[in-house]
Amino acid sequence: MRGRLGVALFAAAALAVGACGGDDGKDATPVPSESATAADATLTPQQIVERLSSSVVRIRATYPEGVGGGSGIVWEDARRILTNAHVVLGAGAIKVVDPKDGREVSAKVIALSPCDDVALLEVERGNFTPAPIGDSDRLEPGEEVVALGYPATFTDQGSSKLVVTRGIVSKVHDSFDGLTDLIQTDAAINPGNSGGPLVNSRGQVVGINTLGFWGKQAQNFAIAINEAVFVGEKLKAGKHLHYIGARIEQNYPGLAQELGIRLAYTDGLLVTGVDAGSPADEAGLGYSDLIYYVDGVWVDSVGGFCDVLRSRKAGDTIRLDITRTYRDGSSEDLYGNLTLR
Repeated sequence: MRGRLGVALFAAAALAVGACGGDDGKDATPVPSESATAADATLTPQQIVERLSSSVVRIRATYPEGVGGGSGIVWEDARRILTNAHVVLGAGAIKVVDPKDGREVSAKVIALSPCDDVALLEVERGNFTPAPIGDSDRLEPGEEVVALGYPATFTDQGSSKLVVTRGIVSKVHDSFDGLTDLIQTDAAINPGNSGGPLVNSRGQVVGINTLGFWGKQAQNFAIAINEAVFVGEKLKAGKHLHYIGARIEQNYPGLAQELGIRLAYTDGLLVTGVDAGSPADEAGLGYSDLIYYVDGVWVDSVGGFCDVLRSRKAGDTIRLDITRTYRDGSSEDLYGNLTLR
């Protein structure tokens, strides 16, 4: 699962999938803010960067373990921003960097759906321009696309310049570990690109860059924009979807050493962050805990964890069985009950 860690570092934090999103019963097709049938001329990558330069923002997030972040897409008006949930989940403070003058603008999370890996932010003010939204259902393999974003990691806070990579659509309507309606592309997704746009040759956003695999540069994925907008419309109400408030990634041999922590085992789902005041926090879940069972169901992947949560509703109480490893290397099996929001 090294690819999963790679996803985590794209946001300068572990992959955030601590809550579950999405109602499977989609009853409406999102309406693009800009018709994908418009007779826009084909744009060069340089023209695309120029067109979207004030519509793609850099996000700086402060987590308990350090400062990181990712990228975001200005949506609908100058105050709402779509990004990946794993960029902001567990952050104590969030700033959006104005692409025009470099000023940092405070931002708050309206709501998020981590199992869909979509978050909706709101900024106090900014010189932002809503991004032109296309229709991802019209994408076909072989189409040219570019990925935009602001690379950054924990140790390197990244470039202040918008970075662009170019490629083609390899596959549409793909799925991976609980995420659905993914676009596979060979356009490289660099650390920090999480939450940035995948853009077609007409300069329209068709996806949100979300994950890639180290050593497999041709396998990079974006959430289809129609799916992201569908989830974003739900998040406008200000309610998280099946929220527990923990960042989770799959454990594997070597992960503990890479993160500089001690773990009793090399399997399970690793908690890498907890929102203050969240159900996970209230239940006593903590950093470096390993989750093995949810309501008696063995979970061995983030997708499996989300599948269990998707079968529950807000207000339900669930039990998490965990193993906690202490600094001296000793460990203890514990459980906690938490109520979904």
